[in-house]
Amino acid sequence: MNPQARKDRLVIEELPEETLIYDQERHKAHCLNQSAAFVWSRCDGQTSVAGLAKALEDELGIPAAGETVRLALDRLGRAHLLEQRERAERGSPRYSRRRVVKTLAKLGFAVPMVISIVSPLSAQAASCITQAQCVSLLPPFCGGLPICTQQAKCCLQHNGKCKKRNCP
Repeated sequence: MNPQARKDRLVIEELPEETLIYDQERHKAHCLNQSAAFVWSRCDGQTSVAGLAKALEDELGIPAAGETVRLALDRLGRAHLLEQRERAERGSPRYSRRRVVKTLAKLGFAVPMVISIVSPLSAQAASCITQAQCVSLLPPFCGGLPICTQQAKCCLQHNGKCKKRNCP
């Protein structure tokens, strides 16, 4: 089966060196570097993995393109940016992520990367957090958010850690 990029409920912003995608369904933001964005943009359901590899090698000059495409598809699938997550076909050669990364790094090429973060809902951004959420944050992200169970307590930085403190 040829890979198909997911397009529904996504907000896409293409920049010169990367592509930013906000998944409205999962409330996650993804940043695709150039090689991952290249692969994702060409996942049209018609182009095979071999076709993607050839295009990647021809247009970006990236070596080990077959393995690079498989790595990109794996990462795109984990981020839910493909209609269906790619599964290795029986008998197809396995790729080693470590080998792909080493090969690309030696030659100065970027490894396909998909960096994802969870985006809070607007209601969550303006509301309180739990004490457990507070202590799991790292400074400077504990910027005075109120603790839900105790109105007079806020999540503030103290001695290099985020802690429940009296609100200012």
